[in-house]
Amino acid sequence: MLNTPSNNTVTKKDLNTVENNPIDTRLDNIDLLDKIQKDALRVLEEVGVRVESERVRRYFEDTGLAAYDDSSKHIHILPELIEQTLATAPKRDTYWIPENSFGIGGTAPFLYDDATGDLIEPTFEHVKKIATIANESDQVQFMARGVLIKQQEVKVMNTITEICQKPVYVAASHEESIARAKEIVDTRGKLTIQFSIINSPLNVINSMMDAFISCVEKNIPIYVSTMPMAGLSAPYSMSGLLTLTHAEGLFGVALTQLINPGVWVVHAGLPSIANIQKNYAVDLGMVSHNIANLLQEKLNKKLGLPSIQTACTTSQDDPNEQAEKDAINGFAIMKKYGFHHMRHSFGFLRELISFSIAKLERHIELCRETTADQAPDFEIEPYDPEGFDCIMRNSSNPNYMRDDHTLKNTGKSFTL
Repeated sequence: MLNTPSNNTVTKKDLNTVENNPIDTRLDNIDLLDKIQKDALRVLEEVGVRVESERVRRYFEDTGLAAYDDSSKHIHILPELIEQTLATAPKRDTYWIPENSFGIGGTAPFLYDDATGDLIEPTFEHVKKIATIANESDQVQFMARGVLIKQQEVKVMNTITEICQKPVYVAASHEESIARAKEIVDTRGKLTIQFSIINSPLNVINSMMDAFISCVEKNIPIYVSTMPMAGLSAPYSMSGLLTLTHAEGLFGVALTQLINPGVWVVHAGLPSIANIQKNYAVDLGMVSHNIANLLQEKLNKKLGLPSIQTACTTSQDDPNEQAEKDAINGFAIMKKYGFHHMRHSFGFLRELISFSIAKLERHIELCRETTADQAPDFEIEPYDPEGFDCIMRNSSNPNYMRDDHTLKNTGKSFTL
């Protein structure tokens, strides 16, 4: 059964464009996107996704358009099945978060103490503060938890939704929190459950399946997150990274639609880059990181899918001058080229490990002040025909760190 948008939807408008500075749509229809789309479908058909859950296998096999390989434990999915599931997935133009929305996404395990610089355990007072700022800011259009409060999913849900009237993303991993999420969806609306069901590359996380299926069966909106890292769990080239990210995202979309056709699902593929000079830590401050996520959004736009990615954040340990430069680059790029919605845009620090409330407040100001004409110049890396072969070689057992493809492209890809 198709869901209909909540009566509590926010006004549909472009919230962060600059007046008299129209969005540049050149990236929307570049040939690169079509090649990535085709390669992503090839990955699902020829490489497949490792699935050990018999229940998940049945959803695909029962269609007659997917087959399971007992030797590799991979499900191989024909493009026709992806096309069918995309046809039943609700489209982004009726989703309750409008185009060009920045938000507080993610869940940092630590709070950065802005007075001492120490990393401390978050409390509900911090959650309330973050929710209050989100609710009162015209630049923040949605929020997730921001910080992790362990084993308190229901209380976190209640705290956020009591304070913040905007769309929210929350976690629900057991029946009590799933039941509460369903109540909120049926009354307040504007709530989506975030799930990471794939461990990149191409491995379904079986421990997540019961909660995931339960939410989908109950018609609770879902986002399916995946975060391949170029050079660590994905090819070290822009199109190769996006191909793997998109394939994993499409798998999640397909699974939700096979379980419950018409349930809301958000493509949350988050392409990221391993910094080889920094012991393969994820580098969130690079211009290339923003571009990769922008291009993933453009792929999803062509399919009409609701789309949440990550941008405008930093790899700095504290909210310093470089963190501000990283954010300005991200805000300007997104405002110039347009997007659906981006998370991690305000309070997060290095590797999303910590969250600074001072950075949240300051970067809300930066978002308001930044204009599209501040976007840095960049060139899109050309299509990499070897990206698919690299994914085929590594399959669901990655050896990207030592793959010749990574070694060959180090210093050539992701240089911004």
